[in-house]
Amino acid sequence: MSQENVEIVQRMLEAWQRDDFDAWVAGADRNVEWHTVLERAVEGPESLYRGHEGLRRLWHDYRTELRDFRIEADEIRDAGGDCVVLLARIWFRGVASGIESESPIGMVVTVRRGKMVESIDYLTHQEALKAAGLEE
Repeated sequence: MSQENVEIVQRMLEAWQRDDFDAWVAGADRNVEWHTVLERAVEGPESLYRGHEGLRRLWHDYRTELRDFRIEADEIRDAGGDCVVLLARIWFRGVASGIESESPIGMVVTVRRGKMVESIDYLTHQEALKAAGLEE
């Protein structure tokens, strides 16, 4: 099951990269909760995107508010049970400022019954690994 979960996260990442909303959202449970690091930093720790409608807003926000947003995986790792850790880098350009930014990102993704049910983003790989119990 754990390799299956890694493959689900990989497929969702690939769908994001090729700008395929339908394939991306198809990998998520209809009650999914996505805790993005940017929204938590700006709006507080309880901020999240919920359900497929929330993912539609996330897609829109990241595709329109940030220009040239992309994510490149360094590693997708089984963390045991339902948990997968995605260690990656993100690149984007602010629409208003035009400033390009790059940052590491770690995501702890919970997959159940073949669908992502939760994703929590972290600003460092170390934070994500620690949250998943895989501290290095």
